[in-house]
Parts: sequence; structure tokens; C-alpha cells
Amino acid sequence: METKPVSPAGASTDSLENVTRSVARDGTSHMVTLERDFANPPETIWGLCTTLEGLARWFEPAEGELRQGGRYRLTDSGTSGTIERCEANTLMHLTWEYDGDVSRVSLALEPAGQGTRLTLRHVVADNEHWAQYGPAATGIGWDGALLALAIALADEDANVHATMSAFNDSDGGRRFVASAADRWCIAHLSAGADPDDAHESATRTAAFYTGDE
Repeated sequence: METKPVSPAGASTDSLENVTRSVARDGTSHMVTLERDFANPPETIWGLCTTLEGLARWFEPAEGELRQGGRYRLTDSGTSGTIERCEANTLMHLTWEYDGDVSRVSLALEPAGQGTRLTLRHVVADNEHWAQYGPAATGIGWDGALLALAIALADEDANVHATMSAFNDSDGGRRFVASAADRWCIAHLSAGADPDDAHESATRTAAFYTGDE
């Protein structure tokens, strides 16, 4: 029987309001950080983030050895990398290699009440892409990923990809991108960015995601 997609309306509001976003310098690079609490235990979230079956449900199909020192590849986007550190249910560090560019991603899980606090950090280069699009380029992509993860965690029978595809093509999806871009602009400003640069890069990124660029 085909799984009926779950409406992401409430989940998208939660993902906008309940994610803490920040931007900081990391040496000569920039660190984009998202933090969110989930009601689920760490081992449930870990399983969705670190197994081939789990990733295929809500993120991308993957192949490779998902262990410390192993290589992975996301088969839809072609992103690949090395898992540099892996501590079950707690911490993962990996390289994020795409189209000749190498950045770094870390995922940390820690107990938060009866649930889990997820912290995702993506360290990216201070380059022309950053100058043009700022933190929203990285941040909005991960905002969407956390929304998909929230849907998967809320309903184990949800067809997450169908739900997200329909949502991304809707007016609600466009509003989600615009609101996320505004929130990344605020985070960018809090990090000391020039106001004109912060607003222009956020607007440019939102237009790219919605196809209006």
C-alpha cells in the first residue's frame, strides 16, 4: 500500500521557530551552526543519520562504509567524503566533498530532558561563493534537511521524500525558504557582517532556492 504523505505545515513552523542558528569565524573559514531539540532519544536519531537505510528515508541514498575512517557517497548529489570521527549515538565528524570543494560537517547529539539536542556544524571556505550567498546558502539546505528529519522522526511510515517534494513546490515551501533566509540574515548580522552584504546575500540565496534568481 502506498504511504500517504504527511503534511509538513506544523513541522515546518517548528523547524523555523525551534532551530537556533549562528554564524562564526573558524580560522580562515566560516562555521554555520544549527541546533534543535527533538523528543526522540539519541539512538533513534543516530540510526536515521548514520545507516544506509536511515539516510535513504529522509536525506539521500548513500553507499560506502559508514564507520570511522570509511568513505561514503550520497548517490543523488554526488557528495562524498571521509568519516573522520564516529562515536555511537554521540558524535560524528566528516569531510563534505562536492564538485572539487572540500568542507567539513559535524553532528553532535546530547540528552536534553527526555529527548535529544542535535547540533549540526558546517565549516565552509571564505570564498567567492560565501561573498555572494553568505551563510543562508549552507543554512537553508540544512534547514530543509532538519525539516525532513523531523517528519521522519514524527511518523515512521511517512513517505518523507514525497512529502518534501510536494512542500518544496508549494507556496508554503516558498515561505519556508524566505523565512529561513531572513533568520540566516539575522545570524549573519549578529556575527558582525556588513548590513547591506547580509541582506543582499540572503535575498540572493532565497531567490536561488525558489528559482527566482
